[in-house]
Amino acid sequence: MLRRLFTSTVARLVAAIFVLQLASGAVALALLHSQMLQVIASDRTRQILDVRDDLLAAYYEGGREGLTEFIAARRGSTVDPLIFVAVSGSGPPQLVHLAQVPAVSAGPRPAPVAVVPAPGAEPLDGLAIATDLSDGTRLVVGALTAPDRRFDLAFAEAITVTVLLTIGLALGGALFVGFMISRRTHAIAATAQALAAGDFAARVHNEDHGDGFDHLRQQMNFMAERIDRLVRELQSMAGALAHDLRSPVARLTASIETAHAAVPEGPAAEALQLALSDAAALETMIATALELARLDSGTIGDRRTRLDLAEIAVDLIELYEPLAEQTRTTLAVAAPRPVMALADRELVSRAVANLIDNALKYGGDHIALAVRREGPWAVIEVADNGPGIAESDRARAMDRFSRLDNARTRPGAGLGLAMVSAVAQLHGGTFELAQASGGEGGAGGLLARFRIPGA
Repeated sequence: MLRRLFTSTVARLVAAIFVLQLASGAVALALLHSQMLQVIASDRTRQILDVRDDLLAAYYEGGREGLTEFIAARRGSTVDPLIFVAVSGSGPPQLVHLAQVPAVSAGPRPAPVAVVPAPGAEPLDGLAIATDLSDGTRLVVGALTAPDRRFDLAFAEAITVTVLLTIGLALGGALFVGFMISRRTHAIAATAQALAAGDFAARVHNEDHGDGFDHLRQQMNFMAERIDRLVRELQSMAGALAHDLRSPVARLTASIETAHAAVPEGPAAEALQLALSDAAALETMIATALELARLDSGTIGDRRTRLDLAEIAVDLIELYEPLAEQTRTTLAVAAPRPVMALADRELVSRAVANLIDNALKYGGDHIALAVRREGPWAVIEVADNGPGIAESDRARAMDRFSRLDNARTRPGAGLGLAMVSAVAQLHGGTFELAQASGGEGGAGGLLARFRIPGA
């Protein structure tokens, strides 16, 4: 199921959802990072301007001496190690947190500069604003931006953790959604497959989620119930019709027998004999149809016992040997005992007899019956060397009242193989037709495989 999940349309939908979630998360984080950098830059600029304004106020109150005293007293924000101040003019420059005066032009806003915080140290990035005073003194106030890089590293770590969590949660959520969708759709598809195979009792499991799948489940179950009811009504009608026809056909047969016994030999007697054969075939057809209706409706009681299928096969071969000799057909059986199964002896015997009858009518001159165990299964195979059945016609050959072109000139109702399939299904087994080796023209005969659970 996982392989189908990863190769289905649901997988592509899950992948699209996952990519969209990841992309939206990355865009949101990038916008957040940009906004935070703007806030920090704005705050740093404001801080520089505030320090500059404090120093200018000290200069206007006490001149150069007042400015020097203010800086020496480390008042206000000048105690911040990230803030640097440079006063240059006549005499040596006065430096705070600096090794040399940064090169910056006077202007209204701070500008990027290279800052050397200590002799021999590597230059650091910073922002600075320069103001030229009336006495020729230049005041430079700035701040280091190197901590912003540390912020970038911290933010990158946070982004990495966030992205990993987002990937994990998004992938887990997407896979969960995809698994739930796939599980529910496959459950509905499995029910539809069972209905198509003839299991009209199949239903989609009831899960009340209130979504579109529930609506689909309800409609699927409603359709299954409708089909089940219609099929049961059809089976009931067919069974009732077959049951009601038994009496008139029996009376017809009795009347033909009486008439046949009363007329002398001649054309009339021959015609009555043909009518008697057709009436007997009609009785057999009605009896088989009634038996199929009983199998479908489940009205046959549980008569299963533990029995040896090999014994049944040997008994049937002995029963059919005289008929096979008349048609010059060779019967062979390979039935190592015991091959035990929990089965209805009468139904299994009728099913195997139908297979032998079918082989005698349409097969070649050799019929082989084999009984064996295949793991948990008990298998009965009837193979002949006749023309066989084309692969495209095998499923139709097991339909009720279906007769292939090469069988239309032979007596029969087209119910024999359908009867075998119904008996196999009643026992929880399978029935299938395949090609057997040794058929006419080397094309292979017919192999009928009847399989039920072993015991």
